[in-house]
Amino acid sequence: MEFTIAGVTVNPIILILWSIFVGYIFSTIGAAGGILAGVGHITIFGMKNANIIKPMNQMLTLVSPVIAAPLYFRERRLVVPAAVALGLGGIIGALLGSWLSHTYLPDMKSYKPLFGAITMFIALRMWYELTPSAREKQQAVKKANQAFEKRVKELKAAGKMNELKEIGVNFSQTGINNTFSFSGETFMYNALSPFIAGLIVAIISAALGVGGGFLLVPYLSSILGFPMFIVAGTSVLSILVTSATSIGNYIKMGSNLDWAMLSFELGGVIVGSYLGPIFSKYIKAQYLKIFLAVILTYIGIGYMFGNIIKVATGIKII
Repeated sequence: MEFTIAGVTVNPIILILWSIFVGYIFSTIGAAGGILAGVGHITIFGMKNANIIKPMNQMLTLVSPVIAAPLYFRERRLVVPAAVALGLGGIIGALLGSWLSHTYLPDMKSYKPLFGAITMFIALRMWYELTPSAREKQQAVKKANQAFEKRVKELKAAGKMNELKEIGVNFSQTGINNTFSFSGETFMYNALSPFIAGLIVAIISAALGVGGGFLLVPYLSSILGFPMFIVAGTSVLSILVTSATSIGNYIKMGSNLDWAMLSFELGGVIVGSYLGPIFSKYIKAQYLKIFLAVILTYIGIGYMFGNIIKVATGIKII
């Protein structure tokens, strides 16, 4: 099937299958959604227009935030003022990043190496997460998250949703300096920090056409010290705002979206996102991470140094 705006001819079945894979990986591992979407557009489907690829990548990364943000909000697992600060900085960053990218990274020759660099960054982070110390920490976080989710379900089943307020996010001070409690613990942060972080992350993610969660999650957990219970909800809301802003600005600057192609891709991502939690019970996330780390390392090297390797050896690796 020919997709005129995207400038490619692709079997819709391939579109759907790859998008299911993207949704499955993103919902299971929680990262690399925008990167895998970009790999599909660049390498598998053969799109050549960088300024169409970027917003179409981000369209696919919007699926998870749109579905997840309301759920996190109802369970009081979303630090709204922090997400707002991230989002406000993100709006400015998304406008600036998309403008810079549209102006200075308009073609694949300039865009692809930088996309490869961010792909390699994520691959290296995944290799780190496979180390024993990182895996031990992840297991502890996973068990804590599961315990909290179990408690939320118990309260819902017993019709005691008023008690959710006691364990969820509750603010005692808002403004520039913010103080809130969660599960009996108190946390404090200055709103300028997430504003600046949102600005920087959005510049990078909008310029490359990715979601930005790979930077926001470490920032919220390691720098602000938020527990992982509330990191996911806070990050997805800001991603929703900044990605939507970036997409809108790309369109305003003349980038067209191939809605026919996106209709197949969005459907596949939704299916994959639904299947992820189901099949994750049977397929270990560790094996998926190893597989994904290998693939992303290969792609990162190929995108960054493919031309150099081809000139030096005559071998085209990607």
